[in-house]
This record gives sequence, structure tokens and C-alpha cells, in this order.
Amino acid sequence: MSEELSRRAAKKAQKEREKERNQVEKNYAKAHPTKITVVSPETREEMRLTRKGRYELGSDGKLTAVGKSKRLTHRYNVTIIMLLLLIVATYAFFFLVN
Repeated sequence: MSEELSRRAAKKAQKEREKERNQVEKNYAKAHPTKITVVSPETREEMRLTRKGRYELGSDGKLTAVGKSKRLTHRYNVTIIMLLLLIVATYAFFFLVN
């Protein structure tokens, strides 16, 4: 019984340390932001990520905030166009075929 209680106490202490460590890491990241510069894609993977250089790529190998925003805008526009085409096709099928 006491062994089980000590295991629980150890797990609880471990969770507390993990939580505190995560908080310290977040505070450090806020206090010391990394400087990211815009670079041109060089590898095949970066070209795929930026769709042949359409979206901004950061020096960390990920899209910048502007690049993500442009990519999301493009995806929304494509989705809206596809939905409009489906609506027109449905209208044509139900009203013009019969």
C-alpha cells in the first residue's frame, strides 16, 4: 500500500516538474524570439511547400505568417469556386435534364 502511494507521489511530482519545465520554456521563447528571414526555396521539398515559390518561406524551413495567409486565401478561393461549380451543375441537372 505504501509503495503504491509513493509511486503516485512520484508520478505527481514528475507531472509538476514537466508542467514547470514547459512553462519556463514558453517564457524563454517569448523573451528570446528567433529572427526569421525570408529566403528563396532551394530543395524540392521547399518548392513543394511554397508551390514553386508562390508563398514566403522562412529561414527555419517553414512558411512565414504572410506565406501561410496567402496559401490559406488561395485554398479558400479554390473551395468557393468548386462549390459554385457544384451548385451550377446541380441546378443544371435537376432543372434542365427533366
